[in-house]
Amino acid sequence: MTCNEFIGYLLHRHEHPSTVVVCSSREMFLDRLSSSLHAESADPPTLPEEEEKTFDPLLVPNIHQLAASKTISMAFASSLPHLRAYLASYLPPKNLLKKSMLLAESGHQCPLLVIYGLIDLHRATTEYSVQGLSRSLAIAVETAELSSMRLLLVEDSADWECSNLESGPEAAAVTVNDAWKEQVPFLNSSVLSSGDRLGAGRTVEIGAVIAEWCGFQIAGVY
Repeated sequence: MTCNEFIGYLLHRHEHPSTVVVCSSREMFLDRLSSSLHAESADPPTLPEEEEKTFDPLLVPNIHQLAASKTISMAFASSLPHLRAYLASYLPPKNLLKKSMLLAESGHQCPLLVIYGLIDLHRATTEYSVQGLSRSLAIAVETAELSSMRLLLVEDSADWECSNLESGPEAAAVTVNDAWKEQVPFLNSSVLSSGDRLGAGRTVEIGAVIAEWCGFQIAGVY
């Protein structure tokens, strides 16, 4: 799922009020969004009926998009400590618990707590491991549970050929491609370098780590 596809998915499928935590700086996120929009508009049409649709729907604001965007809060965390501190101190919108209960009783989905780029944020750190990923996922799942929200993890397919995944009894959408088959060690590299070689050489697929906390389903694009 590209960046623009994610924004479109969120605007059309979320239940307000939802919160999006982007694991990068605001500038980097906007650059990715701009690049994905330009890349899609630059693709030549493959069918005659596509000739007139040379732009992304996000570039044409409508009443629904404007109204939906006002119900989504965004935060930016460019490092693991920043992300974990934000989640640990997260305060959900007022009356969200009562609203989530009413939505659940009526068969509707609860508001989302979205983390965009969680896995990618670990890549350049010593915590790109089962140990590091599990620590972050535990905090994210606990925050969503205490806030009566559904946790949604999203990775940009510009970096990973994958889509998104959700936790909870009503897990939503995900496409699992080769990115989830990448192997990571059990322990953080800082632990291994300190002399504890018990977990050295042992690896596991990222998808298996995520599956301990989230469910995978096929994602639909807006």
